[in-house]
Amino acid sequence: MYENQVRGAKMSDQERSQFVQKAKLDRIAYEAAQLLSLGETSKAATLIGEDNASAGNEQLKMWLRHYATTRFKIASRAVDDFLSGMLLANVAL
Repeated sequence: MYENQVRGAKMSDQERSQFVQKAKLDRIAYEAAQLLSLGETSKAATLIGEDNASAGNEQLKMWLRHYATTRFKIASRAVDDFLSGMLLANVAL
């Protein structure tokens, strides 16, 4: 049976950079949601805080909220409280 070769999408350097940045944010959001589900809030905050200066901060929060509530079944209120605590910690610094 003949199988076509898989070829990557043609992207400019800027498009590739944006794609990689989004993939990194997605991974960070997933890992932070997983840590949050295990009760490791300080580790999740540290993980998110490392990338907090990113232009995709709102995207990161949206993906974190999505993974935490759908994949790890964390209550929306708990995720919102965690994110609010992150904002307060950043303002205090």
